[in-house]
Amino acid sequence: MNIRTKIPLFTSIIVFITIVAVTVFSVWEYRNKTLESIDSYKQEQTEIIKKQLEDNVNSAYKILDKAWSKISSSNHKHLVLLNDFPSELKYAVRDIEQITFGDAGYIWLNEVKPPYTVIMHPVKPEMNGTVQVFYIQDTKQNVYEAFADVINKNGGAGFLKYDYYKPGTNERIPKLSYIRLFEPLGWVIGTGVYVDYIDAMVTQKTAELNKQTNRLISVVVIFGLILISVASLSLFYFGKSISDSISNVKQKLFEMSKGHVLEVEQIKRNDELGEMLNSLNDLIFGLNQYADFSLEIGQGNIDAEFKPLSSDDKLGNSLLDMRESIKKASNEEEKRRFENERRSKANEGYAMFSELVRKGSKDIAELSYDIISSLVDMLGVNQGGIFMINDESEEKYLELTASVAYGRRKYQEKKIFIGDGLAGACAYEKKKIYVTNVPDNYAEIRSGLGTANPKTILIVPLVTEDYLVGVIELASLKEIDDFNIEFTEKVTETIAASLFAAKINAKTSQLQYEYEKLLSENNKVTATLVEKEKEIKHFKRIINDMKENKSILSVK
Repeated sequence: MNIRTKIPLFTSIIVFITIVAVTVFSVWEYRNKTLESIDSYKQEQTEIIKKQLEDNVNSAYKILDKAWSKISSSNHKHLVLLNDFPSELKYAVRDIEQITFGDAGYIWLNEVKPPYTVIMHPVKPEMNGTVQVFYIQDTKQNVYEAFADVINKNGGAGFLKYDYYKPGTNERIPKLSYIRLFEPLGWVIGTGVYVDYIDAMVTQKTAELNKQTNRLISVVVIFGLILISVASLSLFYFGKSISDSISNVKQKLFEMSKGHVLEVEQIKRNDELGEMLNSLNDLIFGLNQYADFSLEIGQGNIDAEFKPLSSDDKLGNSLLDMRESIKKASNEEEKRRFENERRSKANEGYAMFSELVRKGSKDIAELSYDIISSLVDMLGVNQGGIFMINDESEEKYLELTASVAYGRRKYQEKKIFIGDGLAGACAYEKKKIYVTNVPDNYAEIRSGLGTANPKTILIVPLVTEDYLVGVIELASLKEIDDFNIEFTEKVTETIAASLFAAKINAKTSQLQYEYEKLLSENNKVTATLVEKEKEIKHFKRIINDMKENKSILSVK
């Protein structure tokens, strides 16, 4: 077999083996890095879920612990019906019942000891005070017994993964729960989420990976076959005159078959061999670029620079598509995390205001200040005030009871008649008013740096049982988003009821004081009359004595 035959034949074999080796290595490396990224993503999602479950259970634990600290008696440890609880525990359980997160997350309570009676289940209240039995799949263990085992084995808290019926379906779905023991009452505080969506996302990413891998193999194989054909035809016509160059090419391919990173060499030939070497350089450059980009993606640098070899570079474009998919998934997760944080913050806010108004001051001004200062701090606005309705005069009007700006209390006297201005209009309509185009002369926010006109004004009526208690007015140098507006509307229901009760109590105290004052004055008048009556009787006796003495003198 002559050199013209040997060179194309052997070179074609070497090129083929090299391309296969490089392809296998690149695909293997790319697949491993991507699988590692998927595994890392799954672990991160699981840890995020665990952290969220722990935070919600810990929040419920704090609410329950705070209520328990106010109870001195230990006779309540074995109560299972909500109506039998003391008021402090009853309010705490109801606050925990309001905690929600995610799509359908909630908190439940059950006894840690048999028969594991359900204390509170917000989704299925018919379970409250009953004994429920649900065996974990492929076992004979009740899930509530499993909760107790986890608590005993892990020092009072832990995670449990099992299959449970998802609401709206008739199939068991993987569920991850976190439970924690509240030892003073012997209660289990638990919550959980269905984690099937994580497996679904992983399955989808794995399918995409297989598809991209197959596409990568096809592209590289086709590219290799073309390269082998070109090389074989060129070497067949040039023979021995190009054997040295072919040896160089053979050496390069041998190095590539070992997975070594090669540098692109400058080509001085303008013939077919030069073109082949240029193609080989392009292949080396492209494979190096693919490997570097895959490595960056595997390390989490999804913004790494990468440019396909051409507009028709299927492998390069596939890598770009993969990066966009990872970015999209990351952005969606960030958005979901942000929403969960806001829901958690809202739940904490509801609990805070419930506690605030529950233990609030009897003085309306102080209670109003506590409420408006807490609301201003939580919403991040610059100024706020509470106006309460004054109905003691013939014409009702709104009276400013508390205001705060930049975290400082403001002492002002201000009254607004119903229907006047934005606050008066809000009171008249009993509807919220949100203004983004605030007139320059409407209000002024002062700080140590100077003054500024607010950009937005939010006024929400305080209504309880269709009775107008007053309005809350908030001013901000930036826009108030829909989430905070909705939160303000919801929390004002609790605030209105609290202020109305405080107003009734203050009125009752005033009437009691006036009654006692009148009663005291009446007693003083009565005592004076009695004394006068005694004096009159005394003078009558003197007069009678004088008359008797006069009669005696006349007889004599």
